[in-house]
Amino acid sequence: MINFLCHPSFAQDGDLKTQDFQDRQKFSKIYVHLDRDNYVPGDTVWFKAYLVRAGNIKEASRNFYFEIYTTDGHLERRVTAPIYESTASGSIILPDTKDLQDVYCRAYTLNFLKETKGKGYIKRITVSQINVSKTSQDSTTVLPRFLPEGGYWIDGLPSLVAFSFTDNSDMPVNVTGVVKCNGKVLADFKTQHDGMGSMTMIPEAGKEYIAEWKTADGLDHHMELPQRKHHGVGIHVNDVRDGKKFFVYRTKLVDENDKNLTLIATIDGYQIYEAKINLSQSEAINGVVPLKDLPTGIMEIKLLNAAGVPIAGRLTFVNNLNYFFEVDTQFTTVDKRKRGLNQILLSVKDTLRSNISVSISDYNWSNHANWDDNIISNLLLTGELRGKIVNPYYYFSNKIDSVSGALDLVMLTHGWRKYEWTDTTWKQTVNSFVDHNYLAIDGKKNAGLKLSKGPSDTDISVIIQAADSSSVLVPLETGKSGTFFKDGLIFYGDAKLYFRTRDKTIQEGLYKIPISNGLIDSIQTLNYSLKEELPELPGYNKKLFSIPVEYILNGNVKTLKEVRIQAKALPENEKVDKIYTSGVFSGGISKNFNIGNDKKAETFVSLFQYLLGKIPGLEISNAISLNPTATWRRDSVTFFLNNQKVQHMISVALG
Repeated sequence: MINFLCHPSFAQDGDLKTQDFQDRQKFSKIYVHLDRDNYVPGDTVWFKAYLVRAGNIKEASRNFYFEIYTTDGHLERRVTAPIYESTASGSIILPDTKDLQDVYCRAYTLNFLKETKGKGYIKRITVSQINVSKTSQDSTTVLPRFLPEGGYWIDGLPSLVAFSFTDNSDMPVNVTGVVKCNGKVLADFKTQHDGMGSMTMIPEAGKEYIAEWKTADGLDHHMELPQRKHHGVGIHVNDVRDGKKFFVYRTKLVDENDKNLTLIATIDGYQIYEAKINLSQSEAINGVVPLKDLPTGIMEIKLLNAAGVPIAGRLTFVNNLNYFFEVDTQFTTVDKRKRGLNQILLSVKDTLRSNISVSISDYNWSNHANWDDNIISNLLLTGELRGKIVNPYYYFSNKIDSVSGALDLVMLTHGWRKYEWTDTTWKQTVNSFVDHNYLAIDGKKNAGLKLSKGPSDTDISVIIQAADSSSVLVPLETGKSGTFFKDGLIFYGDAKLYFRTRDKTIQEGLYKIPISNGLIDSIQTLNYSLKEELPELPGYNKKLFSIPVEYILNGNVKTLKEVRIQAKALPENEKVDKIYTSGVFSGGISKNFNIGNDKKAETFVSLFQYLLGKIPGLEISNAISLNPTATWRRDSVTFFLNNQKVQHMISVALG
């Protein structure tokens, strides 16, 4: 008798340990769209990042980090950008080094950095080198992997064993071979797609199994198949119409906790299915996980025993073809002349808001191939798996059996994992980093500062002057310990901070204090194996590596015969503004007077008499007395001297 109960579930309704296990599975994804496929030293790399956050939206990061590393792991450049509507964009300049080799970009948010254990999103950037030819990788070494479905190979249970063969550049190698036991051939195996394949076996206790294969160079190889468990629970998953059919079976002797199981299925960390399985009276059951209305992505099916401990599982892919985004492209203006204006109109039929990036590059020098990794394959496939997946977008070309079968091999190899549980397996280290709301002003007054008035009288105003001379006034509240903090700021480039307080007893030197901008420091430990050379993928444009770089440069860069630059001189009003004003007093709508260059100024007794009649609406009484008063359109006027408010007006003589 088989006791079997299942129901779809969209909630974390397991026990505490199960729910904690589920929460640890949620993670973010990042995809970075670059403006080109290859660069030369000193080029500017323009990028736009797309971010997907799993879990609580309140934990979403606001700051995006983009870094450039050399192949030996040295940090070369770093920029940050604000995240808005799940995207961030910017640019970074590659080092202008003649012998610069291909570089890696690393992109991350603070949450993503924690989830990937310091790796972040890694992508190699091709850099064309001058007078340096690329050397090919030595592909004589073959790395075999035999991976039993579910995580373990168990004596007496039917098992699907996946395998993959790659060279030392992680490129696929096709092989044919056999499995032997005591010198006798038990099974044949052959790679089916990109060095991957699978075979079915029922191992027997006490026997050893040897895999032997031959590579294209005629060399013979062999290795022992993985170690086995004597007792346990196995799982097998295959595709059926509108679902994923699973088979669960156990050996005769298993722990009592392994007879009452819970099968759960998750996509992006969210539980979408649950089944209670009782194997007390039976050694096998089967069922189907329905796929209707599910999002496309990697589904993880795993078995938890009565204690809530994962004991087996595997990844499988759900492809409901609901990831397509149709955009009509129309050239509204076509001009084939050099530097002619061409305009492209993108029309989106969907009613949802769209966030789109477009890159245009020379097709002749592009490395891009039809099956290269893109935003679809990265966010749905490669971003969650280990190792190099060749031509990842091929698996989204259609749903025919050959493509679906090849995609399942990717799940069995690149997505293979063991399921072992200890109390510390899923504990994450919580470090001291804090992800602020965009940029922040975080500081503390000097310890030697003595406040003469109450806290409300010692609050600080900060004038932020950006590189483009635009300014903003930010009030800061000062805590009892002299600390002040303000986040939610967004500006680009460098900026100057001007501090102002109402406490006149504070000396200027006491405000020369370190200020934090709220961003995290770079963690240079990549935890990532950087390859010395870029392997040549099928479909790459081989011309790029066979033609001298000088020709590439000459084909894309032209020297102008003569360039004449015409510019208007700055008006006198703007010259005065640029020389004598700063902070919030610069720019904007203003009328400036350079009294030192005005010969007529010598005829006036005071500054206030000089201003009479020069500013419409400005009225000044007693202009030549010691206590003049000023109004502008019946409103009082405030005067500032060197950006500081003047409390009492005193007539100032000119001359």
